[in-house]
Amino acid sequence: MAAPASPECAPTCSISVVVPALNEEQGLTGTLAAIWRQGPRPCEVVVVDGGSVDATVAAAEAAGARAVRGPRGRARQMNAGAAECSGEVLLFLHADTELPPGALEAVERALANPAVLGGCFTLRFDAQEGSAALRLWSWCTRCWLLRTPRLVFGDRAIFVRRSVFEELGGYSDWPILEDLDFAMRLAAKGPGAFAFLPAAVTTSARRLLEVGPVAQQLLNTSIVILWYCGLSPETLKGLYRYSMPRLAGRTPNDTAS
Repeated sequence: MAAPASPECAPTCSISVVVPALNEEQGLTGTLAAIWRQGPRPCEVVVVDGGSVDATVAAAEAAGARAVRGPRGRARQMNAGAAECSGEVLLFLHADTELPPGALEAVERALANPAVLGGCFTLRFDAQEGSAALRLWSWCTRCWLLRTPRLVFGDRAIFVRRSVFEELGGYSDWPILEDLDFAMRLAAKGPGAFAFLPAAVTTSARRLLEVGPVAQQLLNTSIVILWYCGLSPETLKGLYRYSMPRLAGRTPNDTAS
């Protein structure tokens, strides 16, 4: 694992990475190692813990990130992390998602165009080789016909200029769909404001595999359609439930947000 940034290896960009986490000690180490392997490195990595009962905070600090406590809920944790950051660009990364080599460099290239205010990556799953459904969903994130912020979930590593993030008021304090809402508000800032980068982040398929990739994607699609039809995120939250990451020697009996 790469060591944290040091004066001898100072970051050369102004990108802050925010990682919301809840009981993610097992996957977090790989996620943070992939961040520190970037060239250029981020100026800081902030892991926002939402009340973990495992060693998430210790794992984050051991991997060179700054761990802070935040109110539970992904939107709240991301907003809390952004408030702790000093970078001119914010990149929001799920704790079970790894950046590809050259990811931060690709972000810098995209933002060299002043019209671009933010964007996201394409997506692949760590277990997709054995699942046609996962490969199909991965392909959908690359298909130009489906290149719309209306289909951008947070596992695609959304990035944004800090000034624009603050102007938009950050993520809406919703229990679900805060990522689609933010991507749509960001894209509405102007033509070309939202960039779709061709590189793919690799995310864990565990949540899809809990109930089956097809069933979960049908549920996800139904939730989005119902949202467009006017149902509130608070109402829809009851339809979207998954087990928290399994803790060593314990069986989770709670759900994560």
